Amino acid sequence: MSKDKVQQLKNSLFLLDIDDVCGVTGWCKNTVRNLFAYETDFPAIKIGKKYLVELDAFKTYLSIRRD
Repeated sequence: MSKDKVQQLKNSLFLLDIDDVCGVTGWCKNTVRNLFAYETDFPAIKIGKKYLVELDAFKTYLSIRRD
């Protein structure tokens, strides 16, 4: 893969961790941890011990109302 392709991927792929989601939404850390770990609809990925979510997937998740 060329360096230009790699740079384009880095620019288009933006991952948020638990602290980032807390900062953006204002939710407490326990709420966000539960969302990442137990909510089956939530588009989280787990790499090692760290949970991440892609920014566009997170925006899509927030755009749908859940009861």
